Amino acid sequence: MSGQKICYTYQNTGSCPKNPCKFAHIDYVGQGKPQDSFQGRKNSSHGRNNSSSMYTGAAGESFGWFDEPQSSGRQNSVGSSRQQPRHQRQQQQQQQQQQQQQQQQQQQQQQQQQQQQQQQKQQQKQQQQQQQQQQQQQQQQQQQQQQKHNPRQPPQRDQGPKRGSNKQAMDSGSRKGQHAKQEGRFIQQPEIDPYKGLKKPQLLLDESWKNDLPRDNFRFQSICPTIMDIEEEDFPDPPENIVHKAYDSTEQYLETHFRLLRADCIIPVRSAIRLYRVGAVDDNDLMVYVNVRPVELLFATFGVVHRMSFLVDGRRVNWKQSKRLIPGTIVCLSVDQFETYRFATIIERDLEYLQNPRDLRIGLKFLSPDPRFDFDSDVRYTMIEAMQGYYEAYQHVLKCLQDIDPDTLPFRPQLVGLEPTLEHPGYSQHIQAVQDVDYIEDSVLTFSDILKDAENSIPSRRREREGMEPRLRDKRAQPRVLEAMDRMLTKDFAIVQGPPGTGKTFLGLLTTHILLENTRTSATGPIIVVCQTNHALDQFLEGIMKFEDRVIRLGSRSKSPIVSEKTLFNIKQRYKNNPDEARNDGIRGGVPRRFFSMKDKLESDMLSLLEELSVEYVPLSKFLDMKIISKDQFDSFANDGWVSRFNQEEEPTAEPWLQAVPQFHDPDNVSYFDDATLKDDFVTEIDEEEVQDRIEDFMTVNIEETKISGQSVGFKQSIVCHVDDFVVGDVGPFLNMPNVYDIPPQKRFGVYKRWLQRYKASLITRLGELHTTYNLVCENIRAEFRRSDVRILDTARIIGMTTTAASKYHDLLCRLKPKIMICEEASETMEAHLMCALTPTIQHLILIGDHEQLRPNMSVDELKHKNIDVSMFERLVRNQFPFSVLDCQRRMRPEIRSLIKPIYRDLTDHESVYRYENVRGMVDNVWFWTHDEPDRLGTNNSHYNPHEVGIATRLAAYLLQQGYEPSQITILAMYSGQRNKIQEKLRQCHVQGADRVRVSTVDGFQGEENEIIILSLVRSNDTNSIGFLKTNINSLDEDSVKIGNVYFGERETANEPVEPLESHHKQPT
Repeated sequence: MSGQKICYTYQNTGSCPKNPCKFAHIDYVGQGKPQDSFQGRKNSSHGRNNSSSMYTGAAGESFGWFDEPQSSGRQNSVGSSRQQPRHQRQQQQQQQQQQQQQQQQQQQQQQQQQQQQQQQKQQQKQQQQQQQQQQQQQQQQQQQQQQKHNPRQPPQRDQGPKRGSNKQAMDSGSRKGQHAKQEGRFIQQPEIDPYKGLKKPQLLLDESWKNDLPRDNFRFQSICPTIMDIEEEDFPDPPENIVHKAYDSTEQYLETHFRLLRADCIIPVRSAIRLYRVGAVDDNDLMVYVNVRPVELLFATFGVVHRMSFLVDGRRVNWKQSKRLIPGTIVCLSVDQFETYRFATIIERDLEYLQNPRDLRIGLKFLSPDPRFDFDSDVRYTMIEAMQGYYEAYQHVLKCLQDIDPDTLPFRPQLVGLEPTLEHPGYSQHIQAVQDVDYIEDSVLTFSDILKDAENSIPSRRREREGMEPRLRDKRAQPRVLEAMDRMLTKDFAIVQGPPGTGKTFLGLLTTHILLENTRTSATGPIIVVCQTNHALDQFLEGIMKFEDRVIRLGSRSKSPIVSEKTLFNIKQRYKNNPDEARNDGIRGGVPRRFFSMKDKLESDMLSLLEELSVEYVPLSKFLDMKIISKDQFDSFANDGWVSRFNQEEEPTAEPWLQAVPQFHDPDNVSYFDDATLKDDFVTEIDEEEVQDRIEDFMTVNIEETKISGQSVGFKQSIVCHVDDFVVGDVGPFLNMPNVYDIPPQKRFGVYKRWLQRYKASLITRLGELHTTYNLVCENIRAEFRRSDVRILDTARIIGMTTTAASKYHDLLCRLKPKIMICEEASETMEAHLMCALTPTIQHLILIGDHEQLRPNMSVDELKHKNIDVSMFERLVRNQFPFSVLDCQRRMRPEIRSLIKPIYRDLTDHESVYRYENVRGMVDNVWFWTHDEPDRLGTNNSHYNPHEVGIATRLAAYLLQQGYEPSQITILAMYSGQRNKIQEKLRQCHVQGADRVRVSTVDGFQGEENEIIILSLVRSNDTNSIGFLKTNINSLDEDSVKIGNVYFGERETANEPVEPLESHHKQPT
């Protein structure tokens, strides 16, 4: 997509900061040096009529299949390089300077033309005056004649024109003519409404069933925080997730999970605001940002985005590693210390705008529009961010729960009533192969060869999970494997528990392969594959792509180069670039051009109004027409020696009237802190990869909406509106004074400020109306995008997504009418999330996981007693629901497997694990290295142990010297602070390859494996406190290691009793 960058600028206001980012935008300059900005605003007011000559840009290209058409005279910079080389930027700057020179020449020409027009108008005025004088003379002659004929009638006294009446009449006529030409520029009153007939788009899902519900039903409750949520003394107690018995109804089941999940979302925000009010600011709970003000407005398919400038109070943040202001995070903004407040979500987090600590910038979208503040460049906010919870992960699930019709939820008897009844899937009644035990056993024995053959032709990345390199080589398949396969293929609701290393991913792939082979001629729709994490999803789809090519991954980003080609976003890009391929695949249609035309016009109208808002000195005629000043006040501006200038100016302003006023302090020229006061902030540092994953998660489910197109405009700060009312004093008695020159000079700025505020309020009201219409147009565009997505997804046999994406695209999945869904990591997924992945047409549900390992994550620990962290997988297993267990592990050597025997009592070893070699250079394959060196608390409130850092680093170097590759060794730490210290130490190590040894937290390594694991427990103290390990002992790494394991820890602390392991391991039925 090509096009010329548009720059709207004012003279003498500083240089234009170019911004090669994903936003197609117009930079609005006025952010130069404070001492120059006032002069720049003066010039801008007189150059208002010439502002259009400052626009540059060629007509854009027409868009392809699934993108917006590029507007004429605009640039859509989506897909352009975000960081161009220096020489390219210099060339662009030179080109822009040349363009500005050309624009200045055009301005001069226009000024000459205007002078000529003014001369012509003056000549016309003189002619009109002469004609009026002639008419008056004729009238006098007629009156004299009438007096002769009617002597009784007293002579009519010739009053003559009042003072200035000729001028007023001419100015009024001229003003009306000029105003009529310019009316549409700041208050649109078209004869024909261009948006007539615009309606809300038809939803993909029918919601008419909600019409009879009472308004207090949870389906009409706000998803984002409300005033009641924050101000009520006690937050409403959500119901408990019932895990030991059946629910009373489907409605109770849905409402329970909605209210639990909403509480988990809202409580951290509520706590942050209330803590701020009492001054209890703790970096673990909330972050505070000051002097938050709008600097640019951007237009996107999902609405208007505000780019805000902000300051971090006295801290310097490492934004690459900080989880502050991650896209999708909810923030709260206030202008009055949170007596009142509004909420927004972070949309844009560009590191390019986070380099200068004095001018940090972030893009956000307000959840509830408020024109009073949305378009006010002079507003100043304080902003709070709660450090717990992630709004993006909640809002789609909560909305989906509200949209689920209880009468169409599949598997209601099992999910709500805990009925153990299982049947054959409805679609498979005629498929005999899936019920053939011999066929299933042959498939188990030969499937690994199919995968291996595919590997020879398809490059694959590291196979870190058990399913990526299957080791089922038995002549006869194991009974538990056959039982699990039979359950997954022949039962409509199948649950399979796979302890570590038992091959559950392999069996999941095999089940997918068999179902694909036996449903090619059946109308089953695509098979839906759902995983909790992007990492697990990519690996599962990699395995599927070895035997099936018609795969689509919902979202835009994947770390796997193979899966990346199959993302919906990249497929749409390919169709856009190859329309013939799209037609051959039966993909037709797109977004009607009329919606883009409306969007284009709305952007133009809003930009014009925003330009009007930025004018410091408004033409007085506009004040008069909007009844802000009286006619006497308007006339008085022409008196007192200003008549000649008033006549010469086409649009006179109050600037000369204000010249006698002393200069006020510019609010932009404020230093909030010096370099010396900036403290390094590592309070919320996390793994850089984890930060990027969170950003990619947000982009994955918002790719179409986050593609910003159209234009943008920068906000210009007003000096007048920052005049201190306390300094100026009361100006009420002077507002209606007929002669403005009777107003004392020291009061004039205050009076003009009131006029300007009333004028801007009128424009802002109109902007709010256009903003509402703009959102409606964008809603229609998004709906058309969704329909295009359905047509593409309908060509796939496998559609993969995370649970978050499943809730985001729930309406699309319903339109596809799938019958089969396979969920990996089901035991780590909240029940509400998994519920949103179910569509009414699902007839076959397969859950694969292990509830003895990690539970789902939540934000509010206090909700644990409500069983919010109990998954659907675990709840059903607890209640004797039929399930299968894989009992033979093929990953760990026996002495390592014995460490997890208290959890998996029936787990056995495959004969292959007895053939592992011993760890070279070590006496034993499993070591526990004890010490008594205390741990410390780092600046990021994360524990680390310097002694263990040194030991772990030296041991890794020693193992490398024994001939092991860096990829065969992993160092795990229980705390991110320890991980960071070990990484730093390895970079300083002189042993070759030491810097390539992977270091991770235990949570970040879940589901992966390696040959040798070095684990640092970190905690060592006099109180024997083991912190969060007390309730997370199950998350240790025994199930990730193959041949060797070394633990570092202090004996007494490590032996501190933990909470009992409540094993819910049931005998399979």
